Amino acid sequence: MKNTRRTFLKSSIALASALVLPTCKTKEEEIKQSSLVSKDRYDPWIEVIPEAIKYNVKTLHRLSGNKPILAVIKNNGYGLGDVNVAKIMEELPEVVGFAAVKKEACLSIRNEGIKKNILHMGMATDQDFFELAEKDIQLSIFNPGMRKLLEDISGKTGKSTKVHLYIDTGMSRMGIPFHKAMPWIENIAKSKNIEIQGAFMGFTEEPDYDKEQLARLKMLDTEANQKNISIGKLHAASSNAIFHFPEAALDMVRPGISLYGAYPTYPEIESSIAELKVAYRLNARVVRVEQLRKGDSVSYGRNYIAEKPVWVATLPIGHADGYLRKAVNGAKVLVNGNLYPVIGAVSASHTILEIGEQPTLKVGDLATLVGPDHPEIHPSHLSNVTGVSVYDVLMHMNPRLPKVIA
Repeated sequence: MKNTRRTFLKSSIALASALVLPTCKTKEEEIKQSSLVSKDRYDPWIEVIPEAIKYNVKTLHRLSGNKPILAVIKNNGYGLGDVNVAKIMEELPEVVGFAAVKKEACLSIRNEGIKKNILHMGMATDQDFFELAEKDIQLSIFNPGMRKLLEDISGKTGKSTKVHLYIDTGMSRMGIPFHKAMPWIENIAKSKNIEIQGAFMGFTEEPDYDKEQLARLKMLDTEANQKNISIGKLHAASSNAIFHFPEAALDMVRPGISLYGAYPTYPEIESSIAELKVAYRLNARVVRVEQLRKGDSVSYGRNYIAEKPVWVATLPIGHADGYLRKAVNGAKVLVNGNLYPVIGAVSASHTILEIGEQPTLKVGDLATLVGPDHPEIHPSHLSNVTGVSVYDVLMHMNPRLPKVIA
């Protein structure tokens, strides 16, 4: 089986047994959790768990051979809010900086008081590059004609422009192709106004080819050193590589999704290598409890028809909020310590649960759709039962959902 983001597990039983089941909460802990958002709030929200993020940082730092971490906070901090997660991680000595793809993400965390290094990993207009550099945000460069722009920016800011060289070693997504890079690097290195901080690449996550990609980056570094050119700190290892390709740790590592508690590729293997803690809960409250008669159906398409009288509960959260449409394929929701299956169809704004022969739930009860409290609501388990990438489980949460820091 190839080890890629596109490959999903086939055995939910194996996965559930691999994921760590937390100890049961005391009544006081349940009350504390439910009080994070007022009891009169029914709309969904995200609860961010700082201690879990801190734990994951230390775990990945250890797993990478104690290499510094350039924490990836792209796509709204993997759904948890880029400012939220940057503020949580900035105090940690293992984290030397942050990386994001969009200009707005980089500027937002800088403007919110983040002092550590920030790397912009995308393309931008000339004006955008100037605004980023003005805020001491490091630029990723790969365009052969960028030297003049960078020197102009340096002239306007009155300081050298700090850059990382983005090398395409075979991903064919972004970066300068490695076989064209050396003359370009020599040209950039001649400038007294451009400061090369590092060089980086991204893996295809095909194990054999990853080795070739890494060799290409190292070869480029060796060639540059032979010409008395330093291309700075090398970084290549994502969450997947930290677990599966330790040779790629280089000078620092660049994890993303695993900082937030999700295993990147093979949860049943990765959880045996190092335990991560899910760093958020996707919560909502029950808004309706009703009994179906035999023959009554649920939601669009009548995919669920009651075979006998049964109680159901409605949650005010749906695929527009980022909950998975395919949750009806086997996902469950945790309410009052019990699991209830998702039935019918996940609509844009609602999800319906089967609760059984008795009305064991009531309006206002706290429901957790994704979180650390049971293996069957772990994001990696949801990925497994729905066939949806775990990256989508996190990053497709609606950015407008309120976020509460636990």
